[in-house]
Amino acid sequence: MSTLDTRKLAAFLQSAQNPANNTAVRGRSYEDALDFLFSQVPGCQVQRNSLNQFKSEEIDLSVSNYREQGGLKMLPEIFLVECKNWSKPVDSATVTTFSTKIRRRGCSLGVMVAASGVTGDPVEKTAAYHQAGQSLAEGAKLLLITSADLLKIAQVSDLVDLLHRRYLDLHCAGTFTLA
Repeated sequence: MSTLDTRKLAAFLQSAQNPANNTAVRGRSYEDALDFLFSQVPGCQVQRNSLNQFKSEEIDLSVSNYREQGGLKMLPEIFLVECKNWSKPVDSATVTTFSTKIRRRGCSLGVMVAASGVTGDPVEKTAAYHQAGQSLAEGAKLLLITSADLLKIAQVSDLVDLLHRRYLDLHCAGTFTLA
């Protein structure tokens, strides 16, 4: 398993939270952090800011996953990542929009990285949690990662374990989980 330069990750995350930086810089820094993390996973290759042919939808990160030893063996060969470095929880409309992007591109998995989480209640499956459950029923699986999760990552295997756990939990709970 490859080691992780935690100082580099911390620098990206600090820049993403620095109020002295404008919104665009903070957002780009958040994407940089996720690009850096996924690029460290064995067998993963990242493509940034892909537009559809009509230039109407952008994907923050597209990840090709070759399922190498120590990598994301449970996850599909291609998945999409949406980065939301918002001070408030991501709402259900944004989750729905991301789910639509996933399906329109023929993917089965998306990772929503929401700095402050999402709206609603996971037990009651309200708001964004409801939309994640609906997406699952329609064939688009959504995983949720927060900034609190990112701050706990000390090595690449921590990210791999987190994603595998969330993928399993999604199928068990029928919606996003933060367990």
